[in-house]
Amino acid sequence: MNSTDQLPRVFQANAHRFYQRVIVATLDQLPMHGALITGEMKTFEKFAGNCAAQVDNYIANEAIKAFSLTFDGMFERQLRRWVAGHDVKVGNNWGKLLKECAKIGSLDLTVNEMADDLEEMHLVANVVRHGDGRSCQELKAQAPSLWDSPSLDYSDVVPGPTPVSDNLRVRPNDLLRYARAVFRFWGNVDRLPHAALNPPY
Repeated sequence: MNSTDQLPRVFQANAHRFYQRVIVATLDQLPMHGALITGEMKTFEKFAGNCAAQVDNYIANEAIKAFSLTFDGMFERQLRRWVAGHDVKVGNNWGKLLKECAKIGSLDLTVNEMADDLEEMHLVANVVRHGDGRSCQELKAQAPSLWDSPSLDYSDVVPGPTPVSDNLRVRPNDLLRYARAVFRFWGNVDRLPHAALNPPY
C-alpha cells in the first residue's frame, strides 16, 4: 500500500480529534449569553452583569474566529502534503490547490455540497487574519448572514469606529459546518476500505 493512500484517513481523524478535543472542549468552557440589555440600568449589579455578558460574548466570538483560522490553516497544510505526495505543483493559490486535490481524489465538490463551506471557511480565515479588504468584501457578499445579529447578543467592546471585519460573527454552528466539510472532503477522497464519508461529529 502506498503511504500517500493513507493520508486522507489520517487527516480526517486528526481534524476530527482537533475539533472534538480542542475546539468543542474549549467552547464548552466559554459562557455565551442571549440578548444584551441596552439603556439605563436600575442597579449597579445589573450594569456590571450586562458588562460581563458583553465581554463573555465578545471573547467567545473571538475564540470561534480564531478556531476558524486555525482549522483552515490545518486543512491547507493537509492539502499541500497530499498534493505533494502526488507530485503535483500548484503554487500558492488556495482555490487551485483545492481543485487539484479534488481532481486527484475524483471528487466533485459541487455535487457533494462541500465547495461553498470550504470556500467560506477560507474567506473567514483571511478576514480574521487580515481584517478589511478583498476577502472581507467577498465574504460579506457571499455570506451576509455572518454579519447579521438579530438576537442582539454581540457588541464590539473596542473603543472607536468598528471596522466591517470586526463585526464578523462566526457562530458555533458555522464552525461545525466548516469542520464537517473538511471531514467529508477527506472521507470522500479516501480510497481505503470502509471510508467514513459522513463521519459523526
